[in-house]
Amino acid sequence: MHGGSSPPFPTSPRNAMSGALNMKKVFYLVAALLLVLPAGGCEESVFEAAGDLEIKLAQIEEISVMMLISDPPQVQVYIKGGLNDSCTTFHDLTTERSVSTFKIIVTVQRPRDAVCSQVFTTFEKFENLGSDFAPGETYTVHVNDRTTSFVMPQ
Repeated sequence: MHGGSSPPFPTSPRNAMSGALNMKKVFYLVAALLLVLPAGGCEESVFEAAGDLEIKLAQIEEISVMMLISDPPQVQVYIKGGLNDSCTTFHDLTTERSVSTFKIIVTVQRPRDAVCSQVFTTFEKFENLGSDFAPGETYTVHVNDRTTSFVMPQ
C-alpha cells in the first residue's frame, strides 16, 4: 500500500491528539497574523485613499538667521521643528515679506484619527530669504510662534 512509510492518518489516539494540538496552534498563529497584518498594512492605504489629513502649525524648536558669503550677501533661516508622533511629517513652508518683516508659516501633517507611536522627532529646513536687504537695517523673522531679528551688515 504505502511501501513501509507511515500511514497518512494517525494510528493511535495519542498521535491524533498531538496532530489536533499542532493544528490548533497553527490556527491561532494564522488568526493572530490576520488580525495584526491588516492593522499595520492597511492604515496607510486607507489614509491615502481617503485623503483624510490633519494639517496644523509645526512646533518650532529653534530658528536662527545666517548670512551666506556671496555677492550680494544672502540671508538664510535655519528652522528646526518637532514631529509629535511617528505618523506626523513635514507638510509645507510658506514665506511672506512685508518691507522689513518676514512671516514664515511651517505646517505638519498626519492621518486623521491614526494610532501612532508616541515618538518625538525633529525636522530641519533652510529657507533662503534672498539678497534684497538694506545695509544697517533691522529685519524681523517670525516662524510660527517664534521670532528673531537681524541687522544687515554694512
